[in-house]
Amino acid sequence: MAALTAGAALLLPDAATTRCATTGAAGSPTCHRFQSARFRASALATRLHYWRPMMRALLLLGLLACAIPACTTAENTGPSEDELADLDQWAQTSDGKADLPNTWADTVTWLENFYTNRMSAIWHNQEHPATADAAMARIQQLLANAGVTDLSHVKLRTSVQRLRTELIDHSEIDITLPGGTVIRLVGDPKGAGAFVDKAKFDTTIGPPLCLTWSELDTAVHASYLEGAYAATYVCHTVTETVLRSLGVGSAPFASQVRTYQAARYIWGPVVPSFHSQNPADWPESRSCD
Repeated sequence: MAALTAGAALLLPDAATTRCATTGAAGSPTCHRFQSARFRASALATRLHYWRPMMRALLLLGLLACAIPACTTAENTGPSEDELADLDQWAQTSDGKADLPNTWADTVTWLENFYTNRMSAIWHNQEHPATADAAMARIQQLLANAGVTDLSHVKLRTSVQRLRTELIDHSEIDITLPGGTVIRLVGDPKGAGAFVDKAKFDTTIGPPLCLTWSELDTAVHASYLEGAYAATYVCHTVTETVLRSLGVGSAPFASQVRTYQAARYIWGPVVPSFHSQNPADWPESRSCD
């Protein structure tokens, strides 16, 4: 830019060049210098005439290069699916017996950023009672609206749900109430705990569960984790905590959810639950029919 400014300045007449033209002293050293300067300016103008189309072409090529998928951006510099799978496999094999090695530092940072900025599962401003007690009162009201008032005989269909994204998955626990309302136990940027919705979220995985009123109370209270999303918990943290509160081993579900095991190592709980992984051992495997 400085060179172009200087070249443009040489093209403008000044007092000295005007004197050369008007006094006829064209052979003087001063006039010779200015005549040489005018020649250089004319040459620069000629070069610019031919350079401009070339520069425009180069600029266009640069823009086209960044428009194709190969252009590197912040979105595609994360770990590959295989690398995330390897991290999950390491976490599952270690099962709380070791700290995450530093070789996974970049992957952990990427996961933390992804869950923080791109992983909300509450899309429609669903009702979210502020406390577990408020959530239980709301559920009791919804049951009463559906004609269920005898809580001692309540049986509620419960399942683990998964949403699959490009590289990682979301998990949550959904309870379907009589009348069709669904209580979603979620760890989300909008909070941890119960969200009232109209349908279960995406895909059901693992064996079905059936909760009594007392077990529902245990699960709802377990879902209201303290702290802040992506700082002390993510969705899988809530899923794992709720399953543990019910005495349910998470392996039949976690094996179908990418980055579930990695999330345990980053946000906890890291220590194994030691609960049975066999659904036949869970009281919550009872029939809801």
